[in-house]
Amino acid sequence: MGTTAAIAGPLKQLISRRGFISASMLPTIEGLKQAAPKDGPSDPPPNPLADPSVRVAHLLRRAGFSGSKSELDGYTALGFEATVDYLLNYDAVADPIQERLDAFDFDSDDREALRRWWMIRMVHSTRPLQEKMTLFWHGLLTSGFSKVNSAGLLRRQNEFFRANALSNFRDIMRGISKDAAMLIWLDGRGSRKQHPNENYARELMELFTMGEGNYTEQDVLQAARAFTGWRVSQEGEVTLSRTAFDGGSKTFLGRTGRFSAGDIVDIILEQPATAAYLSRRLFSFFAYRNPPPPFVEMLSGVYFNSGYDIKAMVRAILLSEEFSSATAYRSQVRSPVDLAVGVHRAWGLETDGQYPANGARNMGQDVFDPPNVAGWPGGPAWLNSASWMSRANFVNGLVIRRKGPPATVIDLSSVVAANGISGPKQFKAFVTRLLLDGNLSPEVDALLSEYLFGSQPLTLEPRSLDRKGRTLVYLLMASPEYQLL
Repeated sequence: MGTTAAIAGPLKQLISRRGFISASMLPTIEGLKQAAPKDGPSDPPPNPLADPSVRVAHLLRRAGFSGSKSELDGYTALGFEATVDYLLNYDAVADPIQERLDAFDFDSDDREALRRWWMIRMVHSTRPLQEKMTLFWHGLLTSGFSKVNSAGLLRRQNEFFRANALSNFRDIMRGISKDAAMLIWLDGRGSRKQHPNENYARELMELFTMGEGNYTEQDVLQAARAFTGWRVSQEGEVTLSRTAFDGGSKTFLGRTGRFSAGDIVDIILEQPATAAYLSRRLFSFFAYRNPPPPFVEMLSGVYFNSGYDIKAMVRAILLSEEFSSATAYRSQVRSPVDLAVGVHRAWGLETDGQYPANGARNMGQDVFDPPNVAGWPGGPAWLNSASWMSRANFVNGLVIRRKGPPATVIDLSSVVAANGISGPKQFKAFVTRLLLDGNLSPEVDALLSEYLFGSQPLTLEPRSLDRKGRTLVYLLMASPEYQLL
């Protein structure tokens, strides 16, 4: 699907109404749902990612949550491979985010405060890939408020994901197997030798590591015996009761022994099915759905050769030809979190976390509360009539209504001054480059130019920016194409 190909019709409607998306646009949404995400290589069009600055913008959207104009310029000057290494090696990057969080003095036991806390981290962290990977693990190794009635335990799990965002997969899976929130979420805290609960063992293999068809019901039962005995105190401390743990001999995936929980994890990690499953999940998260089998095989090799190192796998993806292919470009539907956080990061907006948290929830992604153990389905499922209107309303609040403090909404006069924009055509170029990589079809480009420079042409005076400048920003951010990463 060529970038901006879906804009022209809705754009005409939006210009005539100045600022609201109507139900008549929904056929366009259906077309977008069918066109993206893509299912793999198929005679790709000319690749927009041949442009170094567009390639960097693509990287920042996928390995973070979009970038501001200054970030785009800085990383483009640094170079793509060097930027990949900079994002991956975030431990060397100072992140003063805690100082910002301390200023809000959030109640660690409050659900809404927890949502805001994480949104502030995603919007303002200087380590965007660390936060993006924290979101990946939250969507794969799920737990949520619907069953875990503790903001403190969910925050502890979130901090575990952050601390291990690019760690060894063994450390991640061994850690999450005895995480208090996970033990509550999948009924592990009450599992005992006499009555082993199978929930965690089943989801560990089906959803977290191997995928369906790679284990038997007997494997589930035997693994469940190894996960017995965990206890969670009222304070959230996890201990192992030796009397409740089944230490007997077990046969699991063709191996026999007196296996513990850690042993079961280790056996699972040795399976080729685990390497392939994790490779597909990571590739689909960063590049596009349904990766080519040869790439899955290559990435599985990285998994084994690196000793299950997530950082090595992510680096291989980001530096691959597939990641920077025309097939990958704008091939994913933005998740609500990607949209809410990305808008704030692109425009350099301040936030107390409330607006992006509420916006993401209204659009269908309530952090810390996934719909079920499988997480959010993602992809085309993000787009329906209700969520589409919520997306438009979210953008409208930042661009048109502007009811928050000045630094929390888009101030175009400040944008013009900060970026040395000297004329209306330069303003148009700046906005279209920031939001759509400057990749406009001739039809859309002509339509925008007619609107901006025809009757009562745009100037850089505040009233003109408010009238036509904001409409331009809203039109592009509420367009179908902006919903694609």
